Amino acid sequence: MKKIVFILAISLIGISTYAQESKSGPKEKITKYVTTFPNGDEAITITDNSRSTNMELASSDDFYKYEILETSSHELVHGETNRGNVCAIDKTKLEEGTYTLKVYTEDFVITSDITIGESES
Repeated sequence: MKKIVFILAISLIGISTYAQESKSGPKEKITKYVTTFPNGDEAITITDNSRSTNMELASSDDFYKYEILETSSHELVHGETNRGNVCAIDKTKLEEGTYTLKVYTEDFVITSDITIGESES
């Protein structure tokens, strides 16, 4: 009798341990936009983490400003100056949708399309 109770207890512990469902919420989604120069070299990379309120913009060259424009009307929605080749873009300043991103370096203007989705943080 003791053996049966012991086996049942071990079985219930094993079943309850493996049957628990993960309740950590929606999974983290990371989206990367890469724009290249005509010769194939990487120009800019935008990394968007769904759980973060910021996107990271990284350029192969230093850039002095970026602009985010409405795709249809090319109207300026958001823009900032920058020093260096990395910056954070605050997604809370933008509504969901697709935009045109322009990055201004000393020699080039690099253009890319980006999509802003709802943040899960």
